[in-house]
Amino acid sequence: MSENLTIKQEKFVLKYFECGNASEAYRFAYSAKNMKDETINNKSYQLLQKGEIRTRLNELRAKAEEDSKWNVDKLIKAHTRIYEIGIGDVASSHIVSEGAGEGISNTLEVEMRDTNLASAKSALVEIGKLLGYYTAKAEVSGELNLSDFTKRLYDERKQK
Repeated sequence: MSENLTIKQEKFVLKYFECGNASEAYRFAYSAKNMKDETINNKSYQLLQKGEIRTRLNELRAKAEEDSKWNVDKLIKAHTRIYEIGIGDVASSHIVSEGAGEGISNTLEVEMRDTNLASAKSALVEIGKLLGYYTAKAEVSGELNLSDFTKRLYDERKQK
C-alpha cells in the first residue's frame, strides 16, 4: 500500500487495476449506494486525475510487467528443474493398490524416479545457450572440406 493514499483510495486503485472500470472501482471502495451514476462517474474521474493515484497505478503496472517477464534467471531455473527431473533427482509419489476390484487388500505409497536423459541433455544445452555458450561461429567462404573446417574452428577457439 502506498503511504500517500487513504485506505479507500488504495481499495479504489486496486479494484481499478483489476477491472479497468473506474466507476465500478469507486462503488467498490466508497459508499455510493445513494449516488447517481453521473456523480460516481465524475468522482471516479476526479480520483484518476490525482497524481498520487496515477503514481500508484504506474507502480502496480510496473510490478505486474516485471513479474510477468521471463528473464534469464527464471529460464535457467525452469531448465534446471527439467534437468533434475530428467536425471531422476526428483521423485514422485504414487499410490499403488493391490486387489482392486475384489476389495482393496493393500495400499502402498511408492516413490518413483523416472529418468529422461534426452530431456536432461536438452535442458543443459538450453542453459548453456542462455549463459552465452554455444556461440562459436565460423565464417566460411568458397569451398572447404570437413577436416579443414574443423582445424580452422579448433585454431580459432585455441586463440581465445
